[in-house]
Amino acid sequence: SVVLAGNAYHRLERKALKGKLFPASLGIVTTAPLSREQQAAINPQDLAVYDTRFVLDYYRLTADGRLLFGGGANYSGQDSADIGAELRPRLEHTFPQLKGIALDYQWQGKAGIVINRIPQLGKLSPNVFYAQGYSGHGIATSHIVGNIMARAVSGQLEEFDLFADMRHWRIPVSERLGNGLLAAGMWYYQLREKLR
Repeated sequence: SVVLAGNAYHRLERKALKGKLFPASLGIVTTAPLSREQQAAINPQDLAVYDTRFVLDYYRLTADGRLLFGGGANYSGQDSADIGAELRPRLEHTFPQLKGIALDYQWQGKAGIVINRIPQLGKLSPNVFYAQGYSGHGIATSHIVGNIMARAVSGQLEEFDLFADMRHWRIPVSERLGNGLLAAGMWYYQLREKLR
C-alpha cells in the first residue's frame, strides 16, 4: 500500500485531489529571551495557548524563555515578505508589556486548509490512501492520523472509515482561484469578529 501524506506540499494525484485542499502560509516569531518576571506575567502556568477567533493566534514559552507566537495566516497561498512585521502588531496587542521586544527568529510554512477544518482521509484506489487537511493543527493531528493510517493499511479500517465517510466540500477550481476564494472567506470572518 501507498499513503500520500504530504498535506499542503504533496503534488501527487493532483487531478484526483484537486479542489479539496488549499495551501495557506502560517507564520511564527520568537522573541528575545524574557525575564522570569515577564514569563510569569504572560504565561504563569507555562501552557500552550490559542485564542478562540476564527483566524486564531497561538503562543507558548520555549525552554530557553522566549515567547513563540504564531498566527495571522495568509490564506492567499502566498508567503509573506516579512512575517515579523505582520505578527508584531498582534503580539503587542496581546502582550502590550512586550512592545518593541526584539524578534530573534521568524519562519513560515504551508498548512493544508480544508473548508470544514476536518482532516481528509480517503482512498484513491484499493491500495492508495491519502491523508491531508489538518488546517493548521498538523503537529498534534498528524500523529493521530498517522496511527489511523497505519492501522488502515494493515486492514483495520474502522477509524479510517469514520474520517473517509465525512462529507467534504470540493471546490473544482484552480489552486490560485481557490486560494482567492478562501482568502475572501477568511477576510469575511475576520471582519465579522472585529465588528462584534
